[in-house]
Amino acid sequence: MQGVKKAQVVEKVKFLAKNHKIDMIFLLETMFNEKHIKAILPLMGFEHFDYVLPINHSGGLAVL
Repeated sequence: MQGVKKAQVVEKVKFLAKNHKIDMIFLLETMFNEKHIKAILPLMGFEHFDYVLPINHSGGLAVL
């Protein structure tokens, strides 16, 4: 999936986690700033998560 900033992606991740009993998901190349990632990750329906911020225009990783 691309465009994690979009609201429908949050809903898709929540749907996958609930209906397919996913234990873990990785979001790669997130390109989030810290304020945005702290706001969006708790909405995805996982109890635990962590992230690595991108450096310049590369990277970004979230593990839920």
